[in-house]
Amino acid sequence: MRICFVVADVRAQLPTFAGVYLAHAAHRRGADVRFVSVDDLSFLDNNTILATTRRVRHGDYERPADYARALSSDDAVVEEDNLGSFDVIFLRYNPGRDASGRMGAPLIDFAWRLRLGGTLVVNDPEGLRRAGSRMYLGDFPADIRAKTLVSRSPQKLKEWVRALPGPAVLKPLQPRGGEHVFLVKRRQVSNLNQIITAVTKHGYAIAQEYVPEIEKGEKRLLLLGAEPIRVGKKVAIYRRHTIIGNPESAVSETAATRSRCEFGPAEARICDLIRPKLLADGLYFVGVDIVGDKVLEVNVYTPGGIHSLHELYGMDVADIVIRDLDRRVRLRAAYRTTFDPEAADVV
Repeated sequence: MRICFVVADVRAQLPTFAGVYLAHAAHRRGADVRFVSVDDLSFLDNNTILATTRRVRHGDYERPADYARALSSDDAVVEEDNLGSFDVIFLRYNPGRDASGRMGAPLIDFAWRLRLGGTLVVNDPEGLRRAGSRMYLGDFPADIRAKTLVSRSPQKLKEWVRALPGPAVLKPLQPRGGEHVFLVKRRQVSNLNQIITAVTKHGYAIAQEYVPEIEKGEKRLLLLGAEPIRVGKKVAIYRRHTIIGNPESAVSETAATRSRCEFGPAEARICDLIRPKLLADGLYFVGVDIVGDKVLEVNVYTPGGIHSLHELYGMDVADIVIRDLDRRVRLRAAYRTTFDPEAADVV
């Protein structure tokens, strides 16, 4: 299997990144693994997508950290590649979360052309186009998502927040690198104008009712083919305990600790309800953030947590994903001329 990971910056990949874990797992299985920075893509008028790729030298790399070090070193191999020659293009870049604040490459357009050419793109570019915004939550049943308003009007946002029977959470509609999420008390007056100004600075804001169970932390669940990833009785889910300070201040998304948690009836019901939509949109590898019995976030660009799951449970989620991708590639090749297994939802 030939697989290429598209990331923000190849040389900035950290040992804990999910993309590094996935690439390391693929390398151990003998796959031809490459990385490309999103700025190193080129589109020719014959629908060819060229890329300056980077790969590690052949050899054994015991840990993902060893692999990441080799990938960013001057000893790595840099080559020009036609991305259409790969079996799998794995997108690990979210333009909205680019910390530099710059506009990213037209990644979805590049990926769509690769998809039309027969390359397996994860996740499907049309699915990403639909699910890249937090408004995607509105496609799920109302009883598994928090009450929400999307607006850029300060007046509408203030009226909606003040009408809630409890606290609210305000954040940008499009996730951005280094963003802050604001917790607003019920009937709060002080700093509300400043908070709204901050969250609408770059566009629309999303206001959500505050779900009290967040005090226990949110659960992060990884899905593969719209099903929870499992190893025996273990499920790829863990709890993130976000550190919340003054309700009038911002909550940093990086200020969190992680612990084990159970996959219970509430999570199982959520999976049953969102599965048809994820399958229809070709969202193969997805991260879901759950609080209580509500879905607060769906990460379709860069689902993470593989490192945390390995530390907490000893689960090799990366190997599970790569093995399944290898299966999909072989099945697609076997049926290439007579049947499209992807259209039948079997890959």
